[in-house]
Amino acid sequence: MELFEHQKKFAHGYKDKAFLVHEGGTGKTICACVWLADGRDADALVICSKRIIEKWRDSLKEWKTKATVVSKEQFKKIPVKKWSAIVVDEADEFASPLFVKGRSQLATCLYTLIKKYDVPVLLATATPVRSHPWNLHTLLCYLGIYIDKRKWQDRFFSLERRPFLARMAWFPKPTWRKEMRPLLEKYADIVLLRDCIDNVPSITEKTLQTPCSPFEQYEIEPARAFVAEHRHEQEEKLKTILDISREYRKVLVVAHYVEQLETLGKQLQKHRKTFVVHGGIKNQEAVLKDANETDECFLIIQASLGVGFDADSFSCVIFASMSYKVRDFVQMKYRVRRIHNLHPVEYNYLIGGRCDKGVYETIQLGRDFVPSEWKI
Repeated sequence: MELFEHQKKFAHGYKDKAFLVHEGGTGKTICACVWLADGRDADALVICSKRIIEKWRDSLKEWKTKATVVSKEQFKKIPVKKWSAIVVDEADEFASPLFVKGRSQLATCLYTLIKKYDVPVLLATATPVRSHPWNLHTLLCYLGIYIDKRKWQDRFFSLERRPFLARMAWFPKPTWRKEMRPLLEKYADIVLLRDCIDNVPSITEKTLQTPCSPFEQYEIEPARAFVAEHRHEQEEKLKTILDISREYRKVLVVAHYVEQLETLGKQLQKHRKTFVVHGGIKNQEAVLKDANETDECFLIIQASLGVGFDADSFSCVIFASMSYKVRDFVQMKYRVRRIHNLHPVEYNYLIGGRCDKGVYETIQLGRDFVPSEWKI
């Protein structure tokens, strides 16, 4: 088993507090495995998504190291103890603000453990800053880097008055992502695909307008009104999906709504073998594995499930409808571009009307879409 150049440093003498911000598909799991194997795996802990526990166990075995692997849900219930090392996969899911009322249970559990026991910690994520300046502040705290919260607030927030609030409040500055970049570069090990491969295969991105019949709005509340109209825009996308798929043996179709996934599944299975994965499917990992190994098929997957699976045998992705979260979108795009199997990829975005357009444009700007803020 041979390591890529960017992975070799983790195998011998790398620091005990590590923050990996590696682009999806570059092999973060391997970096973590060899980091543990370098004398840290006496009684180590890996925290990951429930769906990929077995995948993690296989990787640890492959790289001749060991650890207890638990899901995020299991981690919240296990007793606090001193581990020989801790690996936190998709660490951004633990990045909610620490020093506020009602902080998340995940963040509380991890912070309590790390504060009580000074153990080696490796944080790994492709998307370190999800939607808020406090995300990076929290992750740095896990590494023992404490920046005064008032200084952080003054740097990345501004005190503003908004029409819907009784008093002034702190809101992220419009430039906060740009201003945060130097801090990220200072404390994180950042790796992009182009840093690992001399000639990265091409990416093609297309936005395609799809038919949509007139819609008569019947909801008053903004969020419900948006969802009603957005669902309507999904009804006539089958023909466009089939037209695109004629040029590809394998097509990954992404959809936000479960009923849309199920409807497309029934329609597309008339044309070729079709796999459907959403939150209600129990054996998700097995279905995804079968789809990746099948020679010709459609894989229809819920837009929020973009973490932790390989779909590198697919070179065409169709976003029939998009998740409202930037992280989900970025993670889904990574699934088809893996360092061990890079090839040209085409991403298609189907725009059925103004709601699809609103979600697409907001996500492209790097902001989560909020239906309740949708202007009718």
